[in-house]
This record gives sequence, structure tokens and C-alpha cells, in this order.
Amino acid sequence: MMMVSPILIIFGMAVFFSIFSFHTHQMRKVFVGSIGLVASILMYGSPLVAVKQVIRTKSVEFMPFYLSLFSFLTSLLWLLYGLLGKDPFLTAPSFIGCLMGILQLVVYCIYSKCKEAPKTNPDIEQADELKVVTSQDNTK
Repeated sequence: MMMVSPILIIFGMAVFFSIFSFHTHQMRKVFVGSIGLVASILMYGSPLVAVKQVIRTKSVEFMPFYLSLFSFLTSLLWLLYGLLGKDPFLTAPSFIGCLMGILQLVVYCIYSKCKEAPKTNPDIEQADELKVVTSQDNTK
């Protein structure tokens, strides 16, 4: 309920604001479409965290291939549908989603060929080494 409540509140505020602030259907459509456009772009951009992790660790274990592939294919299909329907609120985020999908697939192809892929997070290893050094200093 804690995760759903903010979404419902934001949705309710958008409906309330669009009903009482915009008096034409076209203005409401642009307002609500813009909110959907921003939300879609944020959704397509969220896997960039995994791309950052893959680049940092040089291992693709943090980014599933099929998720990247089907994210790209879904974006591509929605892009085509938006182009055929001449709907900029579908076309713009789908185009960005295609670019993000291509980026993920390219990163996956580059780092899936790395032979020395570490299986742990380097930040954790550095913290463990620091603990070992600190504990050795305290024993003297």
C-alpha cells in the first residue's frame, strides 16, 4: 500500500488539475500526454543503472539479456504504432526506449566477451580489504 498510494495520489492530482485548470479537450490531452511521456521516458531510462553496474564491474551478470532484448523490441513496436498513428506521445518515448534498448544490447555484447568477469562487487572487496588491514593494525 505504501508503494501504490503515491502513484494514486499523483494520478488523482493530475485528473483534478486537468479537469479544473484546462477547459478544452485538446489542452487536457496535451497535459495528460506530457505526464505520460515523462513517465515513459523514466521507465525506459531505469535500466541505465544496470548498464552502469556492467561497465563498472565489466560483467553482464547484473543485466539480463532477454530483458534488454524484449525492452528494445517492445519499444520498437510501440514506435512503429506511434508513427503509423501519428501520435507524438507514443512516438517520442518509444524512440528513446529504442535508443536505450540498443545501448543495453551493445553494452551486453561488448562485456559478454570479457574473459575476466569478476563475480563480486569491487566496492565490497575494497571494504573487506580495509577491514582486514584495520583488524591487523589493531592486533599489534
